[in-house]
Amino acid sequence: MKRIALFLIIFLAFIFRLYRINDVPPALSLDEVSIGYNAYSILKTGADEYGAKFPILLRAYDDWRPAFYVYLVIPSIKLFGLTPFGVRLPSVLLGVITILLTYLLVLELFWKLEIGNWELGAIALLSALLLAVSPWHIYLSRLSHEVNLGLTLVVFGVYSFFRAIGSRKTSWWLTVSAIVFVLSLNSYQSQKVITPVLVTLLGVLFWRQLLLIKKELLISFILGLIIAIPIIYINAQPQALTRLRATSTFSASQKKTESVKISLLNYGSHFRPQWLFAGGERENHKVPGLGLLYLWEAPLIVLGIVWLLRAALDVRIKSFIFLWLLSAPLPAAITTQAPHAMRSFTFLPVWQILGAIGFVMLWKNSSKLVRITSGLIIIVSLAYFGKQYYTVFPTTQSDSFQYALTKAIPLVLAKKEQYESIVFSNTNNLYQSYMFFLFYSRYDPGLYQQEGGTYSGGFAEPHTIGKFEFRPIIWEKEKKDGQTLYIGNIADFPNAASGEVLFYLDETPAVAIVGS
Repeated sequence: MKRIALFLIIFLAFIFRLYRINDVPPALSLDEVSIGYNAYSILKTGADEYGAKFPILLRAYDDWRPAFYVYLVIPSIKLFGLTPFGVRLPSVLLGVITILLTYLLVLELFWKLEIGNWELGAIALLSALLLAVSPWHIYLSRLSHEVNLGLTLVVFGVYSFFRAIGSRKTSWWLTVSAIVFVLSLNSYQSQKVITPVLVTLLGVLFWRQLLLIKKELLISFILGLIIAIPIIYINAQPQALTRLRATSTFSASQKKTESVKISLLNYGSHFRPQWLFAGGERENHKVPGLGLLYLWEAPLIVLGIVWLLRAALDVRIKSFIFLWLLSAPLPAAITTQAPHAMRSFTFLPVWQILGAIGFVMLWKNSSKLVRITSGLIIIVSLAYFGKQYYTVFPTTQSDSFQYALTKAIPLVLAKKEQYESIVFSNTNNLYQSYMFFLFYSRYDPGLYQQEGGTYSGGFAEPHTIGKFEFRPIIWEKEKKDGQTLYIGNIADFPNAASGEVLFYLDETPAVAIVGS
């Protein structure tokens, strides 16, 4: 019965994550086209857009992100082509794997707890189910981004650790845990902070169990160190720290006391109920009208916390669960733009585990009427999520995904033989338009590198790809020779004759195609 239930949960997770994956979100994001094209470039040439052979760090838009996830995208692009589906599928798979790992993790955490078998199974299944239908997890699982890889590796690392200390027969899992945790350091920027914190917590809380498996501990330490040294060395290079310097609250121009104050405020903002359980029409990484967690999860989480505090469970396991929860916002706390759903993504699946515990406790101690009412509330909220995410979200936020630019590129390619030169703006609605062009035109990476490739990914940097230029358009100074086609923001053409206008999904004018 449990296997059937788990299968249905996984099936449901795939439905939520694969339904309309090509057009919700409405277009590939800035990061997605970069990840996709660089994976395509490495597949075809062994080098990224800059010509760097098999990079460990992806320079991208000069933010030097870990390249691990890019390599996971390569097989999908090989199978399905340079398409939104091909780029997004690996993230979907990682999201579903995390759901399965959450189920297994709960069984490892609570198997010694003196509760009925059905209760343990129910908590594990409900934890997986809550993650499967989580607005937060669905949103980020449908984006092709390394944040999902980071979470999957962390959950896998924690699961492997508890599997290792649970029995002498499974102590070899400690080596798996060490390898996975070390690899997570090169998965997503936040893991450089959260992984060392979680590993330290596990070591401090469970040192007695670790000393019982000294051989495995030594092997794990040596293997982990061998893998970690090159990763740490690479990530300690100046270019690898570019993103941290750009987003850190501890900037050189700011007093340390002020930086600490900002960081503490940032940290606390991640526990605000309004941020977690509510949302407006437009908020980063949120479905319109919804929070990162469902509102009905709030009382379940409170019940779960109360029960866990009182439960006859190993205090070290309790401590780890709560410390994991408290540690999750640390990467976001020391950076700008807090609260931040991506940088605090390792909140999951702890919120879901607590919610699952609360649900089981509520179910055990409530009347039939309360159970039916609770079930109806959940079903209605899931239906509302479906409407808001698959229908409203693409319409209200197509500008965030530069939807109009992606529709302009095929039109321009169809006209390219009619013009000697073609100019794309690279500002506002066409920010980093060169990368969208490379992706949606499936530009030959070998030819692109022969032409010089990318030499800078900075803000508003000009690029030239054959007859295509990517730079700011200043209409008063542009050539009007009849041989140049311009693709720009509406405001770029104040006195131009009417051209072709492309709209966002909410019918707002976005991009104009104007011949000179």
